[in-house]
Amino acid sequence: MKIDDENQAYRIFANGLMAHLGNEYWKQMSNHVDIYEGMTQSSKVIITIKGDKIDEYRELSNELLFLEHEASLFLRNHIFNLTGEKIWGLTFNLYPNGKFEIEYDYDKSKDYEETNEVITGGEINWTFKSDSLKS
Repeated sequence: MKIDDENQAYRIFANGLMAHLGNEYWKQMSNHVDIYEGMTQSSKVIITIKGDKIDEYRELSNELLFLEHEASLFLRNHIFNLTGEKIWGLTFNLYPNGKFEIEYDYDKSKDYEETNEVITGGEINWTFKSDSLKS
């Protein structure tokens, strides 16, 4: 599936959280994603009405996990294309009324090995583009 816009990416995150829910009443669900060069790692937290976290793990389908991965990479690339800044993570918070918040993390993970880092052609072009805009 090709992700075309950020709203589609947000819906994928919401669907992933709803798939974890089950029959519990809830007041907030969150998905935190660490974003690396070609991979992502996510962790979800569901908070019930009583305020207790649900610790039970519910496995998602491979298709939904792949969509969440693609949505994370899409948003990383989208933010970079808009601002020239790379995000290294995001937290998606969903509420029962359907509203959501998304926070982007611009700090590189401390355990990320820089030897794996590759500068892409797009990043190099953005640097030159930014420099030419300053002149």
